[in-house]
Amino acid sequence: MNALLDRLAEDHRRLAHLLVLLESLLDRFHAGAEPNYEVMCELLEYMIDYADQVHHPSEDLIFERLLEQPGQGHDVLRRLMLQHESLAQLNRRFKESLEGIVHEEVLSRDEVEQQGRELLATLREHMRLEDQEAFPIAAEVLTAEDWEALLAQAPTVEDPVFGKADPERFRALYTQLRAEMRQ
Repeated sequence: MNALLDRLAEDHRRLAHLLVLLESLLDRFHAGAEPNYEVMCELLEYMIDYADQVHHPSEDLIFERLLEQPGQGHDVLRRLMLQHESLAQLNRRFKESLEGIVHEEVLSRDEVEQQGRELLATLREHMRLEDQEAFPIAAEVLTAEDWEALLAQAPTVEDPVFGKADPERFRALYTQLRAEMRQ
């Protein structure tokens, strides 16, 4: 592998952990309990800020480079790029619904839960496609020069939760993750 693909694979491992956390909070919500909405909102804010602003644009650079070359997987690559756009919309819609609940707007619990479940399922399938299909194609097809150019173009913002943590901005999420690590 190479530095950019390694970073994206590590992002996927971290995001998978966050999706387990989100799923457990949705399970509480489904059971009629009040989950920690602050953690949920911060988790979605992280996904909007980091995944949608750094992670997905980095992947899109790779996919665009692959689409310039003849070969396999072009349909999958195009689908993944379209999913990046729809995932951003799903993230924002679900976050707005959660914020609506926090601000005591009248919303259907079933609809809000369905939004969260749709986001989870879409993200998991999306990452599976990238890990099992797109990344192996990229590793096989792209040259060292391609990777060097892509790394130079890719956003280089530090991960605000798992990298140089920003416990002020993501206080509830950071606290939850630290508690889980202690257990």
